[in-house]
Amino acid sequence: MIGRGEITNLNPVGNGLQESGGLVVTEDVDTLKKTKSGVLKYKLKNANVYVSSGGYHYIDYLDDLGNISEEIDDSKLTEDELVYIENMLQSNAERFESQTKIIQSYIPVTGKRILDVGCGGGLFLSKLKIMGARTLGLELSDSRAAYARSRHELEIIKRTIETRYWEQYEGAMDVVTLWDVIEHVNYPGETLKASVAVLKKGGFIFIDTPCRDGLYHKIGEITYKLSRGRFPTFLNAMYSSHRFGHKQIFSTHEMKSMFQSVGLEVVELRKFHELSFPYSFYLEKIFKSKILVGLILPIVKVSLLIFPVKNKMLVVGCKK
Repeated sequence: MIGRGEITNLNPVGNGLQESGGLVVTEDVDTLKKTKSGVLKYKLKNANVYVSSGGYHYIDYLDDLGNISEEIDDSKLTEDELVYIENMLQSNAERFESQTKIIQSYIPVTGKRILDVGCGGGLFLSKLKIMGARTLGLELSDSRAAYARSRHELEIIKRTIETRYWEQYEGAMDVVTLWDVIEHVNYPGETLKASVAVLKKGGFIFIDTPCRDGLYHKIGEITYKLSRGRFPTFLNAMYSSHRFGHKQIFSTHEMKSMFQSVGLEVVELRKFHELSFPYSFYLEKIFKSKILVGLILPIVKVSLLIFPVKNKMLVVGCKK
């Protein structure tokens, strides 16, 4: 569960930063990706992971967003998609409860304008709507947008946050959320900057995302090195060149640096344990065997209950 707490104590020079002539120079991950900078470090099943001189980790795949229609195609909400949204995408009920609680710990939601970027099936926004918030969702998936609109009667916009469409909302939102989104986008710096643009002065932005300085990524790095790339374990589950897959995984320092670069005061940054999907989803990505997954799944569940691994980070920023 996400809880409010103190800002993590971070060294001012770390991943994502370089020292040059005694000055601290911040790397720009968007520029690194556009110029195809970095060294290929991990060759995975579904992605090639590059690492910059400052430590940013990103893949060489970008989504083609030019052919996405602005209209929501309700026909895409098939029975299979419905089952996926309800049994997989929204399977972790505690996750959505935690998200609403963290918002409420910063701002009373009644009457507040809240934009959820990448709102999925809309369960999080539906909870805020019941509490009296004025909600708006952004979702590019037709099936998820159709579900959120029909099941929860939410207003859903199918346009990326970087487009000129959102200029009409400049400075209009009290809260902007990006739950498990920043790792999926082509250019995270542009996405964050555009999200801040629609935020009021004094408004809050909430981001959670997988954490590269968490245990899962570290284990993946070790197993990849020891097996000479044959057994990347968690890395295969953390990066993907499939459409809307994970394109970059940030460290806590890199996220803090990105927030500050767009005029946000970081008021909370902490690591925590959370899985967006059932355990079996991730284990099948790692072991590729349903029989093996069935055998080890009970052990994994018990182990993580006793020793919850802090695999994600929550970052809260306030617009100055």
